[in-house]
Amino acid sequence: MTVVDGTGGPAVQAPATPEERARHWSLYQPWLKDPVEYWDELRELGPVVRSEEGGGFWILTRYEDIEWAARTPEIFSSAELVIPHRQLFPEKQIPIQLDGEEHRQWRRTLSNLFDPRVVNHFTPQLRQAAADAVEPLVAKGHSEFVQDFATVLPAEAFLINFGIGREHLQPLLDHKHWLRHVGIPNARTDEDLRKANQPLWQFFSDAVDRRRAEGTEGREDVISKLLEAEYDGRRPTQDEMVNALFVSMLASLDTTTSALGLIFLYLAEHPEVQDVIRTNPERIPTIVEELLRHSPVSSTGRLVTQDVERHGVTLRKGDRVLLSWGLSGLDPQVFKCPHQVDFERESTRQLAFGIGPHRCLGMHVARRILQIALEEWHTRIPSYRLTPGTTPVHHYSPARGVHNLDLTFG
Repeated sequence: MTVVDGTGGPAVQAPATPEERARHWSLYQPWLKDPVEYWDELRELGPVVRSEEGGGFWILTRYEDIEWAARTPEIFSSAELVIPHRQLFPEKQIPIQLDGEEHRQWRRTLSNLFDPRVVNHFTPQLRQAAADAVEPLVAKGHSEFVQDFATVLPAEAFLINFGIGREHLQPLLDHKHWLRHVGIPNARTDEDLRKANQPLWQFFSDAVDRRRAEGTEGREDVISKLLEAEYDGRRPTQDEMVNALFVSMLASLDTTTSALGLIFLYLAEHPEVQDVIRTNPERIPTIVEELLRHSPVSSTGRLVTQDVERHGVTLRKGDRVLLSWGLSGLDPQVFKCPHQVDFERESTRQLAFGIGPHRCLGMHVARRILQIALEEWHTRIPSYRLTPGTTPVHHYSPARGVHNLDLTFG
C-alpha cells in the first residue's frame, strides 16, 4: 500500500498486510499519517495487538479495555507516557507521570486551578482573544487555519489562564516551536532534551518570579493560585511550580491546536453543519462533543507494573501499552455507526480527555476554548471551504491532527 506524503516528498510504502502494519505500528511512522483508516483493521486483529516498534508494546483496541487500563493505575503506571520513553525533565512530570498517593496529592493541589469556576472567570478574556485572532483574517478572504488561528488561540488562552501577559505570546510560540521542531528531534540523549527545554523552563520560572513580585491578592490565574497552594502540607518549590506549568503547556497547546484543526477540517467539508452553528449556536457544545468522539487527538502510554492477563494475552511487568483514545471513540460495540458523525447520538461516553485518575485536568478549559472558537469564528466567517488545489496533511503523534488547513471564505 502506497501512501502519498502530501508535502511534495516521496510516497511512503506501508506494509502490505494488516498483520505487518500492526507489527510496525507507531505514533511516528511516516506511512501512518492518518490512523483512522487502519484502526478498524487493527481492532479486527484482536482486542490486544502487538507492535515491535520502539522496543515493542501492546495496543488495546477496544473501548472497554482502554477504559479498564486507564482506571487501573496500580497495574498500568503513567511513569512512561511516550513510546519510546524519553525523560523530558530531571524529575517526573507533574502530575502526569506520577502514581498513587503522590499523584493524588498533586491532583488535589492542582484541581482547583482548572475547575469550571476559574474557566467562567476567564471566559470574557478567552472570547476576546478568539475575536482578536479571527478578526484580521476576515478581510483577507482566506486563511491557513492551523497557523493563523488554531495555533494562536490555545497559546493566548494559556497565557490568560496562567496570568502571563499577552505580550509574551510570540516568545512562548517561538520557544515551543523550536523545542518541538528543532530541540526534541535533534536530542540524542535525555540530557540533550533537558538542555533543549532550558529556554522554556526559564520562561516559566521568570513568570513565577514576576507574579511573586507583583503579589497574588485578588488574582484568579493559575500561577497566583499555585503560589498560594499547598502540596503535602507545604508550599510547592520553584522547580515544582515550573515543572507543573511546563507540563500544562505541553499538555494543552498542541492537543487543542490539533482538535481545532480536525474539527474545522470536518466543518469545511460539511457546509450544512456550518449552517447549524450559525443559525443554532446553542447546539455548539453538542457538536463539539460528537466531533471530539469522532476525531479525538490524544494517545498515551502506560507501563505494566505486574503480570496481568487480558483476553488470553499475558502482559508482563515492564511491558508498555499504548492507549489511543481515537480507537475507543470508533468502537462499534459502544457507538452505533461510529464513523458516522451524528449530533443526535444518545451516548456521550467519549474518552477524548481520558478517564480515571489521570483524566485531563484542563478539559473544562479545552472545551470552553473549542466552543468559543466555533462561536466567534462563525459570527465573523459564516461560510468557508477547503481552498481548491490544497490538501490537508495529517500527522499521527501523541496529538494527531493536520499540519495545514487552507480555507477560502464565502
